[in-house]
Amino acid sequence: MNKRKMNDTQVERGGTAYGRAMIAVGITAAVLALAYLAGAFFFAGHYYWRTQIDGTDYSFRSKEQVREEILNPSVAYELQIYGREDMQDIVKPDQVGMTYVYDNTLDRINAQLTGLKWPMMFFGGRDFELPKAVTYSDDALAERLSETVFFKKANIHPPEDAYISGYIEGRGYEIVPEYPGTVADFDRVKDAVAEALERLQETLDLDAGGFYQNAAVKSDDKALRKALEKANRYVGAVITYDWNGEREVVDGSVISQWITITDDDVMLDEEAAREYVNGLARKHDTYGRDRNFTTTIGNTILLKSGSYGWWTDRAGETAALLESVRKGEQVEKEPLYFARGYATGAPGEDIGASYVEIDMGNQHLYLYMNGELILESDFVSGNISRGYGTPAGVFGLTYKERNATLTGENYASHVDYWMPFNGNIGMHDASWRGSFGGDIYMRNGSHGCINLPRDKAEEIYGYMERNFPVICYY
Repeated sequence: MNKRKMNDTQVERGGTAYGRAMIAVGITAAVLALAYLAGAFFFAGHYYWRTQIDGTDYSFRSKEQVREEILNPSVAYELQIYGREDMQDIVKPDQVGMTYVYDNTLDRINAQLTGLKWPMMFFGGRDFELPKAVTYSDDALAERLSETVFFKKANIHPPEDAYISGYIEGRGYEIVPEYPGTVADFDRVKDAVAEALERLQETLDLDAGGFYQNAAVKSDDKALRKALEKANRYVGAVITYDWNGEREVVDGSVISQWITITDDDVMLDEEAAREYVNGLARKHDTYGRDRNFTTTIGNTILLKSGSYGWWTDRAGETAALLESVRKGEQVEKEPLYFARGYATGAPGEDIGASYVEIDMGNQHLYLYMNGELILESDFVSGNISRGYGTPAGVFGLTYKERNATLTGENYASHVDYWMPFNGNIGMHDASWRGSFGGDIYMRNGSHGCINLPRDKAEEIYGYMERNFPVICYY
């Protein structure tokens, strides 16, 4: 009796556990079924987890929304175009009548990813590609491009070549870099944009793509660099003159005015350099100019030019100056002279304080050295009655010679001290004369020379040297 009750109790207890297990299984199955059905319902209209189409993750996205997004390119795509000078613009599909043309691949993908098979998404992702073709309106594209910043008239600037700047004080010449400009080839840009649209390219760089015109001459141009070097060599020259006692500097500020640069051609204006030399010569030359002079007896007279003073060899110095400029030399020098004064300075000053003063009116000579009267002497000058009067003026001693023979039409005279200063006219001893001074020159004068006593001629001779001033006046 007790044993039977025990077995019944065990059966009852066991049956109850089984029932509970079955209930749990049923509930789980029901939940799973509901989850499945819910997933089937959801994924009937949505994409599986880890679904990518053309590289875009569409997990859990609405198939209809994705269809709209993919089939309407204005929603998902635009072309960013970059140009020079930070210009940029965006071309959108709806602006150029752009559409996609698809085959039925998307429908086949959607049919494959049915709601009933949604648990498959837990066993790996899916990556699909949609074959598609892009269409657009060629006229609309052309019109849209013409409206972009790249082709607005105000934004279009032609390129400018690199060139050599004007002269810059203290620096010389420099190369001004080229300006690339903003002139783009419309037809080539249009073709490139069309290709970018067809490829669904997101950016297009017009500069990198080579769609712009460029300057023909750039700052690294060899010919331009060579011209720069040449021009700077010219203005790098510094010629410092001692021009009749005054300092004249020819440097870049002066030379640059003679330089003309056309593209890569550097020309040195020789005529301008010649005029510059002529100007300095006019400023400093004293040869051929009249001078005021105060005589020993205190009279101020106007001396005729004679053949004395500073006389620049203008052509020779122009050529020498141009040569120095072409070489870029830095030198200190005197200009080339045809004739030199014994002292520096303006007309009158160029005589200095050492000279021979020949007063033909009084037939008396004075020799000054450094302002000191060294000697004086009577003399006989050219014969006035026969038209041999000694010319007045300022002259420079040509040379001096011992034991010379002076010849003329009807004479040959030996002198011990010959000191010419005006052609064949000079100072010399005259041993054939017994007296000097007075009015001898009026009737029995020389052929133009200054006849001196031998001892005076000898003493004067000792002081003479080339260009020593000789002043003659009546």
